[in-house]
Amino acid sequence: MPAAFVFEKLTEAQLQHKRKLAEALKGFVPDTALDRCTELIMYYKLHLHIEVERKGRYGDYSPHSGHGNRISVNHNLSQFEFLITFVHELAHHTAYLKYKHAHDPHGEEWKQEFRINMKPFLDSDVFPYDLRAALARHMMNPKYSQSADVKLLQVLKKYDSRKQDKLHVNDLLDGVEFVLKEHPESWMRRLKKLRTYALCESLDGKYKYRVHLMAEVKEMR
Repeated sequence: MPAAFVFEKLTEAQLQHKRKLAEALKGFVPDTALDRCTELIMYYKLHLHIEVERKGRYGDYSPHSGHGNRISVNHNLSQFEFLITFVHELAHHTAYLKYKHAHDPHGEEWKQEFRINMKPFLDSDVFPYDLRAALARHMMNPKYSQSADVKLLQVLKKYDSRKQDKLHVNDLLDGVEFVLKEHPESWMRRLKKLRTYALCESLDGKYKYRVHLMAEVKEMR
């Protein structure tokens, strides 16, 4: 695994490539992470695609898809979410280099690679203190997605101005009626909080649902 910085010395051609990558990535990741991200892309010869929003995923990884090793990340993530997703997908690549297909996609081999690849970012000043603490806890046993870690998502929300004034299932009290932003026809009532989800029911009491705690909602008054 490359150390604090991937290259000790860059050629002029590499410097030009790095500047172009940095220009393309600027604004998507924190400035303090830009150098390392660009050098990791160069070192591993990755093809990074910045995609439109995809429901149910923040990013993905495809080894040897005909165009090299492809990592994609949704464009509408906050800088910290984008960086975490990039490192998550990079870990799929480094796990593939070591184990090929002889490992579970989010098994122990991938988790160890995720920790290794995230460590230089955690050891630097990339993340604010509370987010670094939440992310460090997450990295003890990283999930298939940060969406499975509600505590991490809550801290990430603080650093995403687009989400700070939005209401989520987690913000509601039990018994409160609401509609999901993405499904305004589905009126529900929150029953109780689970670990990652809340148990909810339709207003007529006929159907029960598990709704993610960070699902965006509108409270019905």
